[in-house]
Amino acid sequence: MKPTLKHIIFLIFTFALTGMFGQEAASSYIFTNLKVFTGTGTVIENGAVGVTNGIIDFVGPTSAANTEAYKEVISKAGMHLYPGLIAMNTTLGLTEIDAVRATRDFRETGDITPNVRAISAYNAESEIGETVLDNGILFAQISPQGGTIKGSSSVVKLKGENWEDAAYRVDEGIVMDWPRTFKRKDESDNQKGYTADEDYVKKLNEIQTFFNRAAAYAKREIPVERDLKMEAMRGIFDGSKRLYVSADFIKEIREIISFKRKYNIEKVSIVGGYDAWMAADLLKENDISVLLRRINSLPQLAEDAIDASYTLPTKLAGAGVKFCFTMSGDMETMNNRNLPFNIGTAIGYGLNEHTALTAATLHAAEILGIADKTGSIEVGKEANFVLTAGDIFDMRSGIITGLYLQGERIDLTTRQEKLYKKYKAKYAD
Repeated sequence: MKPTLKHIIFLIFTFALTGMFGQEAASSYIFTNLKVFTGTGTVIENGAVGVTNGIIDFVGPTSAANTEAYKEVISKAGMHLYPGLIAMNTTLGLTEIDAVRATRDFRETGDITPNVRAISAYNAESEIGETVLDNGILFAQISPQGGTIKGSSSVVKLKGENWEDAAYRVDEGIVMDWPRTFKRKDESDNQKGYTADEDYVKKLNEIQTFFNRAAAYAKREIPVERDLKMEAMRGIFDGSKRLYVSADFIKEIREIISFKRKYNIEKVSIVGGYDAWMAADLLKENDISVLLRRINSLPQLAEDAIDASYTLPTKLAGAGVKFCFTMSGDMETMNNRNLPFNIGTAIGYGLNEHTALTAATLHAAEILGIADKTGSIEVGKEANFVLTAGDIFDMRSGIITGLYLQGERIDLTTRQEKLYKKYKAKYAD
């Protein structure tokens, strides 16, 4: 049949739409003349970073960059560029107002609940999240709380329309508390403030009984009866999930190392690790990383040095132990915004600034299993980076001037800034 004019016009229109929506024009830009901190320990003084379709495709000196290959060439003279920071072990997006029960969704009933998923409760519209994002933190590991085996943690982007959009790596680990060998008698700082926990052995036996069941269950590809708790634990034994264990005292840390060996668990991280420096060689030998508690913390024992928490990162770095930072403690959710400045305290107490950056970015990404996509400024990785007017770990000069997530620029306007401008204009007179 001979094609009519209507058929020809319809075909032309169809091909035009395919060209418009099926093959979008490549988005590309390159920043030049800035100081690039790659997160791997390398710093490029007069550097350039090129991005095409959200992926970094050039990192090097400005003089070596082929600027003609990019649609936009943007000079950032005097600026610093860093990988986006990562908030670890946080309830960010799982709670909004501590005093309002309806906004707290990070805890489930029960003592052993590995099947609880933090990602399903994540609120991508959290107003706390944007204040954290505004300080250069692009990703967060959200973790459930409560009980001994708390549930599954996930990695989220701090920019998204909903939890599905924000999800970056789902159910990447299981979070648990190790039984405490000692417990506080009271809130005082006296040297006899701790006493042995008489339930320690009982709690440890309960954990081992559960892990024995979980290890046996994981050996069966097709179980006789499907158990959601056991299914959630599978990844611990096949290496697809990491086990995050909260512990501080040296006796607990040593027992966790033995526990890892006993159950042949490939990926283990200690959360807190106040005494980790005492077992640094064992941690390195067994490939156990540490998620350090908030650097700006008081010593846990009255007889300890006042700078015990400040100097811990330097001790671990010197011993070759992989670590990253958390803001665990009071008002943890909102205090994540102060993560860069807590790291600055560690730098002030001897931690090398490049080691600190690697710990907050690349090491955190490696622990979370996302280092193939983010965590450093390298060719082939996503363009997740922060532009600052100065040192990102310095409260005075670390002014954020630009945020980029998967190559897209993020609006830096927060609710606090809007309110500031609103009432400043209202009461200007």
